[in-house]
Amino acid sequence: MRDVVPIPSTTPSSTPDDRATSFQAVEGNAKEQYSGGALLVTAYAALWMVLFAWVAIVWRKQGAVNARLADLERVLDKAAAEADEKSAKTVKTEKKK
Repeated sequence: MRDVVPIPSTTPSSTPDDRATSFQAVEGNAKEQYSGGALLVTAYAALWMVLFAWVAIVWRKQGAVNARLADLERVLDKAAAEADEKSAKTVKTEKKK
């Protein structure tokens, strides 16, 4: 089994007193910075677009389900009517005998 040997740090150890305790602005490329308000509005706009898209998809699927259900009810009603006619004819022929 090997012993783990820590690698010596090349950076000097810093104590809390050595570190900065105040904000220091970094000067550099300002093109990468966006305002918080613009990011918030963009995030809410994206959220609402996703929500509306989801509602539209669910609405279309519900319409398709309703159409299939209506077709199924129509077919069942037709089959029930045919079964009633068939049983009525059977009853009439049995009464004649």
